[in-house]
Parts: sequence; C-alpha cells; structure tokens
Amino acid sequence: MAAPSDKQLPDVCLLCEGTYPYISGGVSSWVHDIIKGEPHVTFSILNIGSHEGWHGDLRFKLPDNVVGLEELFCHNAPPTPMDGPQRAALERAIRRFRKKSGRRKSPSRLLRALRRIHLEDGVDDDLMADLASGDLSISELLYDDASFELVEEMAEKLAPKTPFGDLFWQCRAMNLPVVRLLTALTSPARSYHSLSAGYAGLFGAVQGFKQKVPFLITEHGIYSRERDIELARADWIPDRRALDDLGSRVPTFSPLRRMWSRFFRRLSQIAYHQAVKIVTLSEANRDKLLADGAPREKTMVVPNGVELKPPPELPPLGTNPPPLRIGFVGRVVPIKDVLTFIRACDMALREVDLDIRVIGPDEEDPQYAARCRELACTLGREKEIKFIGMQPAGQIYNQIELLTLTSFSEGQPLVILEAYASGVPVICTDVGCCRELIEGGPGEDRELGPSGIVTRVAVPQDTARALVALARDRERVRRCGVAAHQRVALRYARSAMLDSYRELYEEIT
Repeated sequence: MAAPSDKQLPDVCLLCEGTYPYISGGVSSWVHDIIKGEPHVTFSILNIGSHEGWHGDLRFKLPDNVVGLEELFCHNAPPTPMDGPQRAALERAIRRFRKKSGRRKSPSRLLRALRRIHLEDGVDDDLMADLASGDLSISELLYDDASFELVEEMAEKLAPKTPFGDLFWQCRAMNLPVVRLLTALTSPARSYHSLSAGYAGLFGAVQGFKQKVPFLITEHGIYSRERDIELARADWIPDRRALDDLGSRVPTFSPLRRMWSRFFRRLSQIAYHQAVKIVTLSEANRDKLLADGAPREKTMVVPNGVELKPPPELPPLGTNPPPLRIGFVGRVVPIKDVLTFIRACDMALREVDLDIRVIGPDEEDPQYAARCRELACTLGREKEIKFIGMQPAGQIYNQIELLTLTSFSEGQPLVILEAYASGVPVICTDVGCCRELIEGGPGEDRELGPSGIVTRVAVPQDTARALVALARDRERVRRCGVAAHQRVALRYARSAMLDSYRELYEEIT
C-alpha cells in the first residue's frame, strides 16, 4: 500500500489496548466522546489486542472524523497454561533449541533494548533508538543464541531458584508481544495518543520517537498498579499464588510475578519518557504517576466530564417507600469485583428491602460472569439480583436510585459522573479518586457535602452497612443526590474536558 501524503495523515492516532471500538465500558465511552467532541480533528484508531478473533463486532458507530481503523495482535493464538507433560516437553524443546540454534551476524539492537528493560533501570534516547530499530525477527527471538543467553541471564539475576522451563516460558510471554508490536507495519500519523501505558504506550512512544512526531498519553487508571492487582490473582503463572495487598503493590510476589510487575512498570516509564504530556484524572493519580517515574513537568490533571441533566423531580417519600433501587453499572469482570457486590447485597437484604440490578456487558470474561450468576443462585438471591446486560446510557439512571461499585481499581469512573449528572448518589470503594468524587475536593466542592459513601476494598460488610444505612434513610439519599448533581456542575462539565483536549491537540498537531 502506498504511503499517504502528509495532507492525508490523520491528525491523531488513538492507541487503544483492548478497548474501543470493540469493548464497551468507561474508557471506550470516553474515547467515543472525545472523538465526537473534536469534529475538526481527524482520528485513526489502532486497537492492540491479544490475538485474532479476540473481539466481536464493533460496539460503537465510528464518527465521520475517524479516517482509519487498524488492529495489531500481541499473540498468534490465546495463551494457555501448561500442564506437567507440556512443561516437560518444553524442557526437552529448550535443550534441542540450544543445540540447533545459531547466532546472527551482528548483535540485535532490539534485543539489547529488551535486556535493558528487564535488567537495568532508566530510560534515555539510546534505549528509544534501540527499540525503534525493529531489527529482531520472531524466529530470532525464539531460537537465536543471543536470545537464549538473555533468558539465562534473567534466570541467574532475577529468579535463580525458579525452574528454568517456567522462567523460559514467561520470558517468551513478555518479549514476544514487544517484538510483534515494534516490528509491525502501520500507517503513520501526525501525532499519537495512547489511552494507557503498557503495550499501547510502548508502541506510541516508539512511533513518536521513530517518526519524530508528538506522543501524548492519558492514564485513566495507573496501568502498572492495575496489572499488579491482576498479577496477584493470575493462575497462569506457575508458582504459589501471591497474598493480596490491594492497597498498592504486592510485597509477597514470587520472583516470576516480580518480573512481570517490573516489566509493566518499565513499559510505563518508556511511555512517560517519550510523552510530551502525561494526562491523568486526579491529583491522587498524579502522585502515583510521579512515584512510578513520570517527570512532574509533563504531568497534568484533566478530570472526566459529562453533560449535566436537569435536576430530577423528586416525588414525596411517603411513610412506606418501595425497596431502594440500586445498581452496579459496568463490565462484569474481575477488576470490578462484582462478587463482593453480590455478597454485600445478600447481607443487606437480610435487613432491608432492595431492588438490585447488574447493568453491563458480561461477554468479556464469560467464566467470571458465570461465577457471579452462580453466587447469586447459591445465596438464593436470583430473584432479587437481576442481571440485565447492556442498556442504553440514557435509560440506566432512571432505573436506579443508588449506584454501587466495589472495584479493586478505578481511575475516575465515568459511571459515577453519569450517575451524578442524573442526581443519583454512589457507594464506592476507596480506589483511584473515588473518595474525592464522593466527599469533594478542597474548598467549595467539599462544602457541597458528601454525594454517597466510601467503603473499603473487598470488604462486603462495609458495602452492606452502607446499603442498609441509605435504605433506612431516604432523606439522606436525596441529600446525597443533590450534592452529586451540584458537584458535576461545579467540577466535571463535559465542555471543560473537551476544551482541555482541544488545546492539547492544537499543541501537538
């Protein structure tokens, strides 16, 4: 395909790691809103996914200013955990590769960059140039002597007591996506904007360096912190499961899990090094970016924003109000901890009447969604807890009086702001900037009063107590709803968010 002329280049290539336009959810809705809100900017979309066939149909109708959609895949096929015989076969294969492999004529710069990512600290332009070289093929990564020597060095320095076959497999799983992404051919753009660090951030940073164009990154959550939460529970790492510490990092990580944690943090640091601006959603998240190595002068806070709706009309409470209508809104996936939501609802239902709905897509992780339904049945709550799937955004918040989230990790949940815009208060775990959203920031925002209740992560008793308290005090629910509506008007207007990104895009295009 002929390279497009400069006039044909999209203004911004949006880099989406497994989200827009194939997956519903807060980040995808945010991307769609940004594209529609900046009609003078032309966008291309590059979706980075696991393997071909990982997604279904488009979940969004692409706006007219989207001029291209491409996909890159980190793997040829879905990764599967190994059983004992498979691991033994791998050990035999490793020995055969060691005997039959050869060495390329000149050392690979990309392989040198991989070594620095795993075994050294710091990011500089020399590392960026090595990453941009793209001089390592998949076959060389898998079979060349130098690649095998890198695995041996990683084994010696990072996990000397780990079975070599296990480490070999994990090293491949780390390095293969990097090589696939950095040797892929994609259309150029005038600038790149990644919606996370990680693989999308790495790709955008290297493309920005290689093409000498600006690279912007928006961290909705903090990528490396969210990966740590997943690593603590990952059953595809062949070692003793780590003990959970959901506050930040997990100090009980095994050597293999520490390798993965360091790897994701290093990918983030590469993105932060190359970015002209690093945008996040709150001051609390900015502090985490700085702790992970982001230069302070590059960081800025741009809160999410939504359209404010007219204040809801509140009918008289009466002496015997109907059951409080509560809802979980979001993807039914492990990081949202829907299991804790169900357990909390079960506890609260022993004391108060509730009408409970789980609203959101459940096809992203069918096994987890099935566990959630099974738990509701096991608890005998299948009638009270209704799984109603996706709903049009405009119809969700007239169905519920209270939004409840029990996530392990969030940035600045768009669903909270959407609920607030309709005057719906929130119970949410103390993650990301949720406490600030509920209790208010400094000054006038705090004076509005709380717009809900903050609970501890993975403690269903906390969420249950909050549900009972609000179900018994409907006037408090109303006060929180009024504060919620006022909070959006004061700090989280869609127009302010779009103005900020309009200025950023004008700077980089």
